Amino acid sequence: MKNFSITLQDIIQSHQKIQHSIHHTPLEYNEVFSQLYKTDIYLKLENLQVTGSFKARGSLNKLLTLEEIERQRGVIAPSAGNHGIGLAYAAKKLNVPAHVYLPKNADQSKIQALKNYGAQLSFFETIEDARIAAVSTAHETGKTFLSAYNDPAVISAGGTVALEIIEDLADVDLVITCLGGGGLTSGICLALKSINPKIKVWAVEPKNSPSLATWHDQGKVTSVELKSSIAEGLSGPIDPETITFPIIHHYIDRILTVSEEEIVAAMRLMLQSQYIVEPSGAAGIAALSQCGDEIKGLKIAIVVTGRNISWSRFISIIGESN
Repeated sequence: MKNFSITLQDIIQSHQKIQHSIHHTPLEYNEVFSQLYKTDIYLKLENLQVTGSFKARGSLNKLLTLEEIERQRGVIAPSAGNHGIGLAYAAKKLNVPAHVYLPKNADQSKIQALKNYGAQLSFFETIEDARIAAVSTAHETGKTFLSAYNDPAVISAGGTVALEIIEDLADVDLVITCLGGGGLTSGICLALKSINPKIKVWAVEPKNSPSLATWHDQGKVTSVELKSSIAEGLSGPIDPETITFPIIHHYIDRILTVSEEEIVAAMRLMLQSQYIVEPSGAAGIAALSQCGDEIKGLKIAIVVTGRNISWSRFISIIGESN
């Protein structure tokens, strides 16, 4: 096994640190999907996590690594929404000033959640503009910049999702997760492959923003044409120096890409199971329609990463008739 700087022990220690401030989210057997795809499908419901997504895990873990003087200076992060909400939650819990830089088209429900947690907010034309400004401000002020993915503490926290899956379903055959910058996926890969290399890990990206899928296919960081996606949490530029890529490239078994239409269909299917899920959170479900007989007879855990979407946007995406 390749020697990466993040170990299974790091992930276990991260879980011990954050477990009292997060939920051990349910791993729920889903009858509808299991019958539809003729296999055993379990949903790892991180949409039921505190703040409505898995992101609180990484922010808590990172803030707990900071020295007191760093906490006093505060933290800053760019976010399409969920990363910022997770950071704001962790910052409020640990009494750390938090400043979140957002694109001006951020979902209103996410903006309201950030305000509820007391984060300072600034708005920019795009998420990339927000990232550049946040990096610059962090350098100027001494605040700690918190990447949503390119940080060992965030990756280790992503791996805690895998620890809970194994605890609840030790004989899982395949774990499918959503893929943006790769913090969650790389942590899950490290944890699962360290515990049982036979467990398969698949990740799912939007076809409109297939950065890591392309890099993985090419075996190197390369230029990728990006289009906007309704799954804003999984789209946009990725730091070419990210430490998530070598981990994912080494361990991942498959990266799939899904269309906007497939994401919408998955959101509708989740609604049939009484769950409102944001587009990014539905990507893992969306990929099932591509898998055919390959997944039959397997025990599959799909990470449903988040629920944070305004009702008006949800309705506009799935259509009122559905």
